[in-house]
Formats: sequence, structure tokens, C-alpha cells
Amino acid sequence: MNVGECEEVSPRADSAYTAVWFLKRLVIGTAILVFSFGCLAWLTHAAIDPSLVEGETLLDTLGRLASHF
Repeated sequence: MNVGECEEVSPRADSAYTAVWFLKRLVIGTAILVFSFGCLAWLTHAAIDPSLVEGETLLDTLGRLASHF
């Protein structure tokens, strides 16, 4: 077998492989981010004490929440 008998790899096949790899990583990364932010939002919502949120206005509620830190 000499150098002339080797098949050349087409650059199109490499770019298609790279595009598929990139799209897979993009989907996996996006799914991880959505799941993480969803968990963070749920935990934040679950941590709010309902007795503190019964203010008449939004400013009253924010004042009560800020005074408990």
C-alpha cells in the first residue's frame, strides 16, 4: 500500500460531523440550563413564607420581606 492508494477524507464529512456534535452539545447544554433555572425558581418560590406575602400592596410586601433579612 502506498500513498497514492489512500482515500482522502472529504472536508464536508468533517464539517457535518462537527455540526452534529455542536448541535448535540447545544441541546444538552440548553436542557441542563432550563432544568437548573427551573429548580432554582421552584426552590425560591417554595422558600417564600406565605404569611409574609399578605401585604395590601407590593411595597408593603417588599418592606416586610426586606425587614426579615
